[in-house]
Amino acid sequence: MNNLELYGYQFPICNLKPAIKNGCKFTHLYFKAMMIDKNSKNINYPSQLAIILGLTVAGLVASGILTLIIWNIMEGSFPPKAEDILQPKYYDVLMVLQAVSTLFIFFLPACFFAMICYRRPAKFLGFNLHINAKQFFLAIGILILAFPLAGALGELNQVLPIPQSWAAKFKSWEVTRQAEEAAFVQINTFPKYLMSLLIIGLLPGVFEEIYFRATIQNFFTGWFKGPGLAILVTSIIFSAIHGSYYGFLVRFGLGVILGLVFYYSKSLWLNALMHFLFNGLQVTELYENNLRGIKQTKDVEQNFPLWMGMVALVLIIYLFMVFKKASAIELAKYPEEQLPETEFEHWLNKS
Repeated sequence: MNNLELYGYQFPICNLKPAIKNGCKFTHLYFKAMMIDKNSKNINYPSQLAIILGLTVAGLVASGILTLIIWNIMEGSFPPKAEDILQPKYYDVLMVLQAVSTLFIFFLPACFFAMICYRRPAKFLGFNLHINAKQFFLAIGILILAFPLAGALGELNQVLPIPQSWAAKFKSWEVTRQAEEAAFVQINTFPKYLMSLLIIGLLPGVFEEIYFRATIQNFFTGWFKGPGLAILVTSIIFSAIHGSYYGFLVRFGLGVILGLVFYYSKSLWLNALMHFLFNGLQVTELYENNLRGIKQTKDVEQNFPLWMGMVALVLIIYLFMVFKKASAIELAKYPEEQLPETEFEHWLNKS
């Protein structure tokens, strides 16, 4: 054995041993190189974190500026008070603003981050179709079971003991959030239903998965040297960003499910499909209830009792065991393509 291979790198042992024995100043550099992702541009993780945070803030600022511009173009004036914006007559402009904000806050920062930090941005973001029918149907089964599980997590969230002052504050936030969401659920015509499927279902399903799973989770997986903590941290961020305490565990659970699907499959498209279908079913129920004159009182997942959530959890664990094996078999069909050697790698191999 003449070479030591680790994380895709080949290290000549004849060069490595003298460096260790003689206390060579490059020893640390060798071992640091061992931990670098072959697809990475060798930007360290703290710097990557600063880049994604900076791009996200820039996206927020750009989204805010574009909101003012678009409103002025479509309505001929600057935005009125927040409570007035939620009126049904502003539905169309709100849909446009929702699409723009999702694009600039989630999609563009993730894409620019991948281009800045990785040699193959599409590979880093999971833009591949290396999935098969078995994975597809298993993912659909997991998604179906996610609804009763989400209902059980919602029940648990309601009974968690918290100080009364906190509970009062969280409930006031929930009322405000529900009022804001009500402006997006005035789905009483088929064109509005199609628009809502696109703006509320498809775009967040794709853009949020690119940001949270393909970017944030991938980044943390590399930094933490494993997927477990990365999925948990990403799911916490994913849930917190929605600003609902009483829906925190629901979205956290969904985040964990989506995180596992992405980690095992290495493909973004299953995640985007599951996220879209979850949102789309909510939109479809709202549309049907509006047509029948039924006031929406709770989300789809809240229609399931607690015991069904417990059963669903057991079945989801089983399906993930099967999904993991199916994904490993599928990925084995596509050996990783070797990237061109960088100047740093060339120096390591020739030194």
